[in-house]
This record gives sequence, structure tokens and C-alpha cells, in this order.
Amino acid sequence: MPWNDNAGGGGPWGSGGGGRNNSNNPWGQGPGGPRRPNGGGSGDQPDLDQMIARLQERLRRLFGGRGGKGGNGPGIGLLAAIVVFVWLAWPGSAWYVVGPQQAGVVLRFGEYVRTTGSGLQFKLPVPIETVLLPEVTTTQSTTVGAVPAESLMLTRDENIVEVDFVVQWRVDLTYPDGVRDFLFNIRDPDGTVKSVAESAMREVVGLTDLQPIITAGRTEAARRARDIIQETLNEYGAGIQILEVQLRESSAPETVIDAFRDVDAARQDAERVALEATQHANRVIPEARGDAARLLEEARGYRDSVIAESEGQAERFTAIYTEYAAAPDVTRRRIFLETMEEVLGRSELIILDQGGEGSGAVPYLPLDQLGERRGQTTQQRSSGQGGSN
Repeated sequence: MPWNDNAGGGGPWGSGGGGRNNSNNPWGQGPGGPRRPNGGGSGDQPDLDQMIARLQERLRRLFGGRGGKGGNGPGIGLLAAIVVFVWLAWPGSAWYVVGPQQAGVVLRFGEYVRTTGSGLQFKLPVPIETVLLPEVTTTQSTTVGAVPAESLMLTRDENIVEVDFVVQWRVDLTYPDGVRDFLFNIRDPDGTVKSVAESAMREVVGLTDLQPIITAGRTEAARRARDIIQETLNEYGAGIQILEVQLRESSAPETVIDAFRDVDAARQDAERVALEATQHANRVIPEARGDAARLLEEARGYRDSVIAESEGQAERFTAIYTEYAAAPDVTRRRIFLETMEEVLGRSELIILDQGGEGSGAVPYLPLDQLGERRGQTTQQRSSGQGGSN
């Protein structure tokens, strides 16, 4: 062994016992003889340089190989140290770096242990623990309806419609085990999303008529399909979050597209006529309401005027009766004259004097114009009296 010395007995410093002086022992004589204060068995002073040299020689033998002094090749210990250092320092063995769009999934002998975030992370060396680095923040797109077998669907009113849509999804990070479920619960994420999306859209289309699907109901159909897809994937534990479902195209098949265009044109004509009717109604109804309000106001005015006139006539009659009771003859004559004036003022009366000169001759008179002039004179007098009052 490398610890044996040819000059001594048992240890690296020579023999430790036996009662024999051993100058190779740096600690002096062994248990067989008395020790001296300075340590030398024969009274010599110990050489510190020789002692350090022997220690270095023993260390070189330990790490220098089996051969004699100063072996040339590297020792087993040094090789082992190098192997351990490389084992620990090799990238991915005991440490790894997680990118900003990734997540670190650590497996211990193939079994899931934990999920780490971005940055420099440490783990047990390979093969004890391994790590997977999937991208978890990248948005994925899955297209459904690129081929007729996927796009042709049957509506509730038994019509065929072609539906082409895109599903946008990513790894579900809304709960801690989303990455683990995404990696280990499903084998083909894109294929799973495509199959579930096609099934969900067929369900939505099968519960909807054709016209909403190809016109105004596209957004609602996409929203309902998204909810069904997300609910189904949650039941699978897929660890996938559905971001959006976009309907790129929803139309009737080419074989019946002309008929559907005619139906759509007729629908637009019906909407146009309905809008025109609404416009006419909005114009006529306010006018009718205005006329009705005007007639009501005129009726109220006529009613108020008749009532006021009747009340005035009653008050006038009362006043005349009071005067009549005070002076019957005078009042009677005044009433007679006023009545005759009113009656004769509205009648045509022409008097011809035949007693003057030119008797026997009938003068020509424009009787019609004479009556008109007399009526105008009466009106002027009446107006003059009214202004003087």
C-alpha cells in the first residue's frame, strides 16, 4: 500500500512502536520508548522541511496513480472530480434557463414534480430530474372547414350551410396545474381542439336556422361555439384556454347560392318597403294629430263664443227689461225703432217720386247699382258709428 514505508513498520511516518528508535517518525519514539521533549528518538532535532516533503510525497502517491513516486497519468480521484464537475455544470443537468414565453416542467424519474417560471432555475442533476420547456404564452390557431367534409353542416330548418372558422387558443394559465394538464392529459392538442371545435359548431348550427347563420347571427353563433368548446376542454382537463372563435365564412352551397341570393334580395325589398311605410306613418300621424288638435281648439273657441254671446244677450235682455219696467212707453218705442232700423237696413227699398216735373216719363235707373251703393253707404255709417263709440 502507498502508506507503507520500506524503512519502517506500519504507518506513513515509519514504525510507531517496537521499542526501536526510528528517526523517520516526526513525533518522536513510539510507545515502546520514552518520548523526549524535542521528539527525536536519538536526540536529533526534527527537520521540518523533510516532514513537509514527505507529506507532499504521500499526497502525490495518493492522487498520482499506482506506480512509484510522481506518477505521470491523472489519478482516479481527479478524474472523478472532473466528471462530477462536468455533471453539475453541464447546461440542463443541474440548472436550466426558462424563457419569457416558456414554463419549466420538472420531472423526477419521469413523474411530474413542479412547474417553474421564467429565469435561471436549479434542479437535481440528470437523470434524477429532467425538465420540459413548452411555450405557454404563444397564441395558437386551428382552422376548421378547409375541406367540404368539415365545412358542410345541417341547420335546424334542414338547410345545408358551409361554415369556415378559426379557433384561437393557448395554454390555460388561469390555474396552477394548467401547464401540467396540457402536457400530460392530451396527446395531440391541435387535433383535440379541432375535433371539439367542429363538434361544437355542428351543435350550434343544428340548433339555429339558416338565415341567422349567414346574416346577423354569425357573432352569436361564434360566441355559443366558444362557450361549448371551453366547457368540453375543461371536462377533458386539457389545460387549454379558448381565446376566440372567428367565423370567416358562412354561406349556402354553390349549387343553391342563386336561390338564396333571390331570397336575400326579396328580404331587402321587404325591409325597404317596411321602412318607407314607417316613414309615411311618421309623417301622416303627426299631421293628423295636429289637425285633430286644431279642430278641438276651434270647437272649444266656438263653444266659448256661443256661451259668451248667450250670456251677453241674457244680460242685455235683463237690462232692457229693467228699463222697460221703469218707462214702458219710451222703451217700447225705442225697441220698435231699433228693430225697424235693423230690418230695413238689410232690405232693398227704392222710392220713385212721380209728383215732380217730367211726370209721365219713367226715368231709367240702374236699380242694381243703386242698391249696392245704398248698402255701401249703410255699412260706412255703421262703421262710423262703431268708431265713434
